[in-house]
Amino acid sequence: MRKVNVYICGVGGQGTMTLGLLLKQAGVLENMVVTGTESRGASQREGAVDSHVRFAVFEPDEEFDERKSIHSPLIPTRQADLYLSMELAETLRNIKYVSEDGTIVMNRYEIWPPTVRTGEAQYPTIEQVLENVKKFNKNVYVVNANKLSEEKYGDYSGVNMIFLGVAMATGKIPVKIKTIEKIIREQMWKPEKSIEQFRFGLEEGKKILAAGPA
Repeated sequence: MRKVNVYICGVGGQGTMTLGLLLKQAGVLENMVVTGTESRGASQREGAVDSHVRFAVFEPDEEFDERKSIHSPLIPTRQADLYLSMELAETLRNIKYVSEDGTIVMNRYEIWPPTVRTGEAQYPTIEQVLENVKKFNKNVYVVNANKLSEEKYGDYSGVNMIFLGVAMATGKIPVKIKTIEKIIREQMWKPEKSIEQFRFGLEEGKKILAAGPA
């Protein structure tokens, strides 16, 4: 058995919890042991939101052993194999979760809090964010899912599906693409468009990964 931890963070309204729930459902469909949790309180107030997704992946002939399974919905510090951040500054908030050999996918999109809008605080530059993130892990890949969605579809409606596609391109998520698409087809409001956005993100993700870390 191997354990795979995926941590997702962002700002309320970006679809962070949707991605977490989708990944959990995909794991269940593939007969994995899956657990996790998410913060919901700030999801409608542009506050910080995160989702923990934990997979226990068993070999085909391996017997289930409760002692080796996952017992906490929270990812331990420095144990996230994949760290997904949908908002630039949020990447720093819980960077403690990423493992030393994990992968970080960071969305280069800014959502300014009220204190920045009023001039009471300063929003960090991408250079400052990368400098601090790389103190924990240098395996950082940057995507602007909002820009990709706007250029391709004329709005931000595809951001979370595009971002999910980029995340899947890392190979760190232990579920099949066809399982993700099955859940999208059954549950999303506009499934065919969402699948198109997901596949677009997957192809863009392959290009980003091929170019190497930021």
